[in-house]
Amino acid sequence: MLRRISIAARLLGLVGLVVLFAAAALFFVSAIASRLEVLVVEHTQSVMLQGEKSRIKTAAHTMAMALAKAMTYARTPEEQKELARTLVEQVRFEEDASGYYFVYTGTTNIALPPRPELVGQDLNDFRDQSGVYYVRELSRQAHAGGGYVLYTFPKPSGQLERKLSYSEMIPGTDMWVGTGVYIDKVAKEEAVLAAMVADLFNRAFTGSAAVFAAMVVVLSLACLIIARSVARPLAEATGAAERIAAGDLSVRLDDSGRDEASRLQASLNRMTVVLRQNIQEIKARRDEAEQKAHLAGEALKEAKRAGQEVITQVALRIESLQKISSAVAHQLRNPTTIIGGLAGLLVKKPSMRQSYLEYLDGIIEAARRIEHITAAVKEYSNIRLGRLEKASIGDVLSGVAQSGEQLALKMGKSAVWEVEVLPGGLQAFADPELLRQALCEAVTNSVEALPAEGGRIRLAARVRSGTDGSQDVEIAVSDNGCGIPEDELQYVLDPFYSTKPVGVGMGLTKANRIVQEHGGSITVESAVGQGTTIRMLLPEQTPDLSVMMQEYT
Repeated sequence: MLRRISIAARLLGLVGLVVLFAAAALFFVSAIASRLEVLVVEHTQSVMLQGEKSRIKTAAHTMAMALAKAMTYARTPEEQKELARTLVEQVRFEEDASGYYFVYTGTTNIALPPRPELVGQDLNDFRDQSGVYYVRELSRQAHAGGGYVLYTFPKPSGQLERKLSYSEMIPGTDMWVGTGVYIDKVAKEEAVLAAMVADLFNRAFTGSAAVFAAMVVVLSLACLIIARSVARPLAEATGAAERIAAGDLSVRLDDSGRDEASRLQASLNRMTVVLRQNIQEIKARRDEAEQKAHLAGEALKEAKRAGQEVITQVALRIESLQKISSAVAHQLRNPTTIIGGLAGLLVKKPSMRQSYLEYLDGIIEAARRIEHITAAVKEYSNIRLGRLEKASIGDVLSGVAQSGEQLALKMGKSAVWEVEVLPGGLQAFADPELLRQALCEAVTNSVEALPAEGGRIRLAARVRSGTDGSQDVEIAVSDNGCGIPEDELQYVLDPFYSTKPVGVGMGLTKANRIVQEHGGSITVESAVGQGTTIRMLLPEQTPDLSVMMQEYT
């Protein structure tokens, strides 16, 4: 049917389709350009705003460190506040001097250079026109470790503008410091950039439209000239090229002729074969490169994590050995003095034969105490992390509870035991024997703290999710015993600290060492008359990391 129409007419029809496709392409290019313009402006604004955030965070942190250092020379809280006001009073930045620092205690103002009349007032209820309680929010962010607040606030000129502020605590004090920048200049830069991008895209679109129009005209003339000679071979070759460009590499043309069109078709056939080979090779190399990059990235992250773990363990061991050395010296001083004194009396007063036995009892008791201290230090020094394995926390807690019951019976105390683990069980990579030893030390403290009529002891374990997506295991040992005074709570993990007259004071110290060997930490919560809770946090670990830790130990 198409052969009843001249080749020229068919080519003109093809030109019409080309024109239609070109118009559609221009339309889509215009739509994409408009969206791209918006994305460019939005991204630039985000980058600029992020830069402002980084700048004010660095400025606030620097001032916090400077104030903390300066306040070490202040003797009273009032001197600290006066020093803070003096240091931030004259500090200004930005071209219009709209940048300054402010200092608060909670929501009570300590220093606000543009508004000195507000010094000493509680600004908890101050809010902007949008209802943002900005002082309250900045205080909350500072106590949470530092953060940003966006609100409306007048510039020194009196004009209301959007302001981005950052606040953080001043180390060693209950005060926090903050600063901010007005982001009106970001909006101005955004408007300028939007105009520039719009102009650029308009010119590019105009040029593209002209190029498309010129190409259509040239193509139309070319089609009319070559209509009689190469219409069909060219149509076949063009169709084949379009299929190849679209990804169809199964094209095969009839190249049995001897004219130029046949050579073109033969070339297209050879090109298709080469492209298939090249694409297969490129895909294989890309897959290999992606796999190697992934493995390298995982290895780097694992190495960094393991390196940090080693550094942490080394620091903890050094600190622990320093404490042990000091505590051993203190603990051995008293029994050594007793032994020396009593031995000296025996030498100087040989006539006191009836009293020898009394002196000898004191010497023997002091020597035994030295032996107990030496044994405790040796046991502490021999704590080493064994092979980590996937241990059942429920089984460990049950075994510890049984040991605790036997200890309570031996001490003549009755205790109600509760063991709570997640339904379905809970597992963690740990050294089961060392973990059981640490929990037994904690349970021993709980049993000893119970009143004579008995009490309750609870062992519980749960999964605690970290901010980085890790799944840590927390084990808690709680009792309703006598509790620990607040002024003594900070010493309970120190070596040889004990409230018992004959105690060595190494139980919780060993437990702390064991948890540190696992890369974790211990916290103790207690109140007099309300009982004590000992929490052990075991960080998430993998078998590979456990092997690295064993090699280190």
